[in-house]
Amino acid sequence: MPAELPSTPRDELQRRIGALQRRLADDGVDAALVAQNVDLLYFTGSMQSGVLVVPAGGRPVYAVRRALERARRESALEQILPLARFRDLAGLIRGVVSGPLRRVGMELDVVPVLVRDRYAAALGDAEIVDISTSIRRVRSVKSEYELGKMRAAARLAQAMLDVGLAGLREGMTELDLSARVEAAARSQGHQGLMRMRGWNQELYWGMLVSGEAGAVPGFPDLPLAGEGLGAALPYGPGRRRIVAGEPVVFDIPAGLDGYVCDQTRTLVIGVLPEHLSRAHAATVEILKAVEAAIRPGVTPQALYRLALDRARVLGYGEWFMGHGPHRVRYVGHGVGLEVDEWPVLADRFTDPLEPGQVIAVEPKLVFPGEGAVGIEDEYAVTADGAERLTLPEQRLFSI
Repeated sequence: MPAELPSTPRDELQRRIGALQRRLADDGVDAALVAQNVDLLYFTGSMQSGVLVVPAGGRPVYAVRRALERARRESALEQILPLARFRDLAGLIRGVVSGPLRRVGMELDVVPVLVRDRYAAALGDAEIVDISTSIRRVRSVKSEYELGKMRAAARLAQAMLDVGLAGLREGMTELDLSARVEAAARSQGHQGLMRMRGWNQELYWGMLVSGEAGAVPGFPDLPLAGEGLGAALPYGPGRRRIVAGEPVVFDIPAGLDGYVCDQTRTLVIGVLPEHLSRAHAATVEILKAVEAAIRPGVTPQALYRLALDRARVLGYGEWFMGHGPHRVRYVGHGVGLEVDEWPVLADRFTDPLEPGQVIAVEPKLVFPGEGAVGIEDEYAVTADGAERLTLPEQRLFSI
């Protein structure tokens, strides 16, 4: 018999599905078809090929096209049925939706047009509408069960930093150091995959960049990219050798049981030049200013503007979160099963923070030709403030 696989508790799945159903009812959507892998994991506790049918009222059905028995072992949902053909989908949906099927929701932020069209053909006259905003808002608020997972990921992130500090040596390559950290992390259960929702965004483990490579821009919507290994992997650690006295940005998230801890610390062999040391101290000051302001009711936009104002007052506005045309226009983001969840600490994100949301705050300064410095911590919004989930001291680490 296969070993027992981890599964999300049934009451946790019911809470999540209930939150989605309330949004479907408010928006006049008769049913949701959840098909993206991470959303499937969130709402079913499984990631086997198929679709979750969530009526606006009533019990959901997980219709599985591949690995049905595994889905039944992994998921605590009551109704897990085979789906042999797309044309069977309409009948299955009508079996769980009371009344006419007029509007069906899908995750149109990520579902390819070809896939949407196949579902549309199977559904006939029903209109397909976008429910990605509803799903992302539901997922943004974490339960105590999820926060427990994220605290465990934070402990792994601390252990990964410890391995990096112990292994850092002058003359080794970024890739050498990253490989040591990755091997140790995998032995402790790191899932080896960082998931991102954004179109064409990807992240292999994370960023470990040193010296001037820390200021090399790239395609990911991140303040740092690094040289990477070439055009096929143009971000992250590369073959550059680490030199004493230069900043080494250690931004390798931990991923455990699906959940992410996003954490950054700046390391140095010996002593940083004074101007870079002052710049790092400024990022810590910006982080602590944002940390003190996190509470329910505050908007993500307000936190971003607070960070931007502090950077300008401290004299670093020009280098904040990138340089020139490569600056990113945020200072943090939601974290959970994906690295780029909601809310984003950026302009136009004006929905007030809620207890249970988890955000990573990552003030970084990028100096072309010299490198980057920065810090990143992860916070859970509480009833009266914030709980810092990440564990390392908020300082520059020198060996």
